[in-house]
Amino acid sequence: MATQQRDNRNGANTVLIGSLAVLIFIAGSIAGFFIWKHTQSDQEAAQPAYVSLGRVVAQVGGGRFVRTDIQLEISGPEYSGLFQQHHVQVLEGVRRGFSQVPGEDIYSLEGKKAAQEAIVLHLNHYFDAPLVQRVYFSDFLVAGG
Repeated sequence: MATQQRDNRNGANTVLIGSLAVLIFIAGSIAGFFIWKHTQSDQEAAQPAYVSLGRVVAQVGGGRFVRTDIQLEISGPEYSGLFQQHHVQVLEGVRRGFSQVPGEDIYSLEGKKAAQEAIVLHLNHYFDAPLVQRVYFSDFLVAGG
């Protein structure tokens, strides 16, 4: 009889330990889900947005002209309206950025990178905030000179 009571207590202890393990597992899963969900929303909020300026013609040094399609990577989608409101000033900042590159340099990769950096500097200076992260060119054509 004492052996039977000991076996019942061991069985009850095993069930209790198993139940606690399951509860700990469920609590850990729930906590992990909330942590994952929180980091997902942070990553989504940090996603950049893109603003297309369309085709732009600008003069570079040496009497040369550049015709290219430009897309700006900006800090977030909430700023895209700002770029649309200030479209003329944004285009002027792009033209000023190109004007700082000597005509011979625009053919090289370094010249194009210099133009991208100058455009980022001009636009961020205009907005007085680091809104523009990168500048992308496509259909890049240089003429004249």
